[in-house]
Amino acid sequence: MEITKNTSTPARRTEWSLSLLGGLKHHGAFEARERTVHVAAVGGAKLDHTDAKLPAGPTHLVKAALVGGAELAYPEGASAEVDAPSVFGGVDLTVPADTTVEVRGFSLLGLRSRGTTGRPGGPVVKVRSYSLIGGVKVHQEQ
Repeated sequence: MEITKNTSTPARRTEWSLSLLGGLKHHGAFEARERTVHVAAVGGAKLDHTDAKLPAGPTHLVKAALVGGAELAYPEGASAEVDAPSVFGGVDLTVPADTTVEVRGFSLLGLRSRGTTGRPGGPVVKVRSYSLIGGVKVHQEQ
């Protein structure tokens, strides 16, 4: 009798990362999930999507930490939504020049970058950041 594996099972849509101490780091060629959730007492998230295989729709990052921020990079044409509540830490974001970035939320202490306007109808990265200390910094590649 031959047993075969069912290979038509879809990949997980959500990646969960839970830790007391330690962050989440992805770079290089990896398969990004539709949603990534990182919860930590101390530790941020560093995700470089420039060489990743992205899902068809936008990617979603939810990062919650007492201490730790998020450092993110997106390739041309990517759309994303980022939720980043934090007590100490902010969001550092790098996007291509034609990407629109919408920043919402609040930061009690810390600088907040205004959103940037890209090409009409182009990719959009939405950032919602809530922090006690820390803000949102957006870098656009030229």
